[in-house]
Amino acid sequence: MRVLPVYNRCVEDQNLHMNCRLLTTCFFLIASLILVTSSVTFAAADSPKSHALDYNVHMSNCENRWVALYHKLEDNDYTYGFVYIDPQAGFTLQFGGRFTVDADGKYRLAPNPIPPDKMNLKIRLDRNGIGALLPPEALAQLGLPEKPDWLKFYEDKADPVTHKVNWGSFYNSIGDSQRALDYLESAYKEQPDAPRVVFELTYAYNATGRPEDATHVAKSGFTKNPKDEMLCREMAFAYLRLKNYKDAIGQYHACIALCGDSESQMAEKSELAMNLSSTYKALADTPNSEAWLEKAKRWAPKGSPVYKYFHPEEE
Repeated sequence: MRVLPVYNRCVEDQNLHMNCRLLTTCFFLIASLILVTSSVTFAAADSPKSHALDYNVHMSNCENRWVALYHKLEDNDYTYGFVYIDPQAGFTLQFGGRFTVDADGKYRLAPNPIPPDKMNLKIRLDRNGIGALLPPEALAQLGLPEKPDWLKFYEDKADPVTHKVNWGSFYNSIGDSQRALDYLESAYKEQPDAPRVVFELTYAYNATGRPEDATHVAKSGFTKNPKDEMLCREMAFAYLRLKNYKDAIGQYHACIALCGDSESQMAEKSELAMNLSSTYKALADTPNSEAWLEKAKRWAPKGSPVYKYFHPEEE
């Protein structure tokens, strides 16, 4: 099954632009997720430390590693799993089971609510949460291999450039665009016309605060494909970050013209209109700013981010 991310730029308020990528989250379950809901959550920055487990590693740094998930102080056991990249779906956590740590610091297996010989749980990771890497002694005491045998079935068989673009996209999707650049810049240098490389690289430059680089890469790509909605939005966002308001206005108009009338497209149009309103406001063009703000309100489907902005009382 292919899980495709939906890329978007969301507006937090009329004057503040928030960069966000909405990723469709897919859970593959053969057992009920309720069994592990309390444990399969990601740690916050202030997560407790237990024995040799430090909750200070982002999931984007855990590719092909065993991790312990968030552990509350009142919990007796820990939930663990293996993080890997599915070439079709991106960052995934394969649920492994549970363990305890005794008073001597020894790791011991605990009853598993999802027996591995009968059930299987994979969680698609849509955000860069924090976990704790299992140390070597934990792997030895829990009987875990450095890498599970089934990992070979998820080897990426794509050509080198496609592999780099895919991995860059996955790192963009989880929120680590700095690491995505390692893959995407190399892919772009080798094959600048490779599918999706221009958009992913433009996105990564925007996400890492490099709008000038974003526009440099995006211009040629958008000239070749002026109907690329996602690239159009990234270019407009880059112009906005550069305070190149006139070019941003032209680009936002072009993006809005590419949007259709479906609910998802209207939600995008409303977000673009909000950004366009803010851009006109930066130029002290109050009539156009107010006009596009009104359009944003009118276009926003119920439940969309812009609709919620205008109707906070419905939250």
